[in-house]
Amino acid sequence: MPAAPAPSIDAILSALRRAARGLGDRPHAERAALALRCGHRVAAVADDWVAASRAAKGWTALAATAAEEWASGPLPVARFLRLLARREQDLARGRPPQPAAAAGSHLDVLPAAGLGDRWLLRGVRARLVYPDPPAPRPTRPAGGVALVLGAGNVTATPLLDALDQILLRGRAVLLKPSPLHAPLRAVFARALAPLVEAGLLHLEDGDAAAGTALAGHPGVDAVHLTGATATAAALRAAPALAGKEFTAELGCCTPAFVLPGAWRPRELRWAATQLAAFTAWNGGATCVAPRVLLTARDWPQRAAFLHEVQRALGALPARAPFHPAARTDYVQAAGAEPPGAELPPVLRQGLDADRDASLLAREHFAPVLLELPVAGATLAAWLAAATAIVRERCFGSLAAYLWAPAHLLAAHQHDVDLARARLPHGTLAENAWAGLGYGLGSAPWGVPATAPWPHGIGWARDLWQAGAVQRVELAAPFGAWPPAPWLPGRRGGAAALRALTHHYADPSPRHLLATAVHACR
Repeated sequence: MPAAPAPSIDAILSALRRAARGLGDRPHAERAALALRCGHRVAAVADDWVAASRAAKGWTALAATAAEEWASGPLPVARFLRLLARREQDLARGRPPQPAAAAGSHLDVLPAAGLGDRWLLRGVRARLVYPDPPAPRPTRPAGGVALVLGAGNVTATPLLDALDQILLRGRAVLLKPSPLHAPLRAVFARALAPLVEAGLLHLEDGDAAAGTALAGHPGVDAVHLTGATATAAALRAAPALAGKEFTAELGCCTPAFVLPGAWRPRELRWAATQLAAFTAWNGGATCVAPRVLLTARDWPQRAAFLHEVQRALGALPARAPFHPAARTDYVQAAGAEPPGAELPPVLRQGLDADRDASLLAREHFAPVLLELPVAGATLAAWLAAATAIVRERCFGSLAAYLWAPAHLLAAHQHDVDLARARLPHGTLAENAWAGLGYGLGSAPWGVPATAPWPHGIGWARDLWQAGAVQRVELAAPFGAWPPAPWLPGRRGGAAALRALTHHYADPSPRHLLATAVHACR
């Protein structure tokens, strides 16, 4: 018997619109149950998800990439679903999930997932900072259909964006993953099967031209893009998108400030190891990779620190590039051709803000760290000069890093706070991976309303909806032990992150204990 013809896109969008109309009327308890069912499905397909992603990138033989794929794939999706379910359960009980934040104040958003946060994220701080005078509280539309155009570098992103639109914004979603994620399409559909079965989600294949055509369809009310500024510019200019809500995450040439002062040798080594790991993470194809390393030109320990960074990068394996931009970006950023088909992580030292302005003005999806020494007679003067360069020269406003041991921060906290306030970035990570802010789920991800549109448009995953966020401040203890399980060389890293994924899907002491045991290996 011949197969039934595939429904037209008009029929698909009409069905999504009908499902969206009933979404706002669903009881909170029912919405919580929907999120929990999705969490169980994510855990059930997680092993296949990680295996498919590693195979698609050609990294199956690189053992360290298993932990990376857990941390940037099923884990943040399972965690976000757990937080969404808890939010709906709170609303079902008649209490707000978080108090509204006053203008000029902040809202601490850790711990957010019970005992697991208190145990596994001990010492990590995450707070939302709100502007003064206050910005309007964001409004959430009811109903309608959103098109989510997924990026092809990090596998969690398209699913997180779809969940944001459905369970926080009240829309049904037409999800078009990147062609790079074609091998994972079936996994994505299985992971979010409860939403597909409820008529709230449909996955559609296609290239960039198909995405543009879908965005202009009259049955689409809103478009969310994770991708390139050029793609966003083309969509913004398209007459068919006039009047539609358009939000976008558009990347960053991410700065990393290293505070000058008296560092102990082990402190230099720890910070260098972290920077190297995050530079090489996902083969360099992330928008939160440290890209511009800002050092003090006359810092007596600058040469020693750069030696440690070079050593740490050199200890990491070269990888076959999976992203189409990676090789070109590598050649431009490193200033040299790679030695072979694979791309080794490298440090390029001694950039000049004027001579090398073009390198700072765009994102690079390659494992290259660009060191930019900045003059400054005092630490305060250096911070002021470095933040000015970042504001004026570095593309993007998504995230920024600050690295300093506790004794230096304590001695210069006032100057650091002034610099933090001057930076335009949405997430500021102090002695922490900015990707943790992306994956927490309890902190929104994006850029402030004051950011120019080529840096991004709006916040995603604003779980608390307590007002228009100015920035997210993330901090972790310097030199924390045990090291994070997603770092290279962690023998039990993948197993720890797998156990944690299953804990978020089905919280239990057994899963927590397994996470802790593997994390300490």
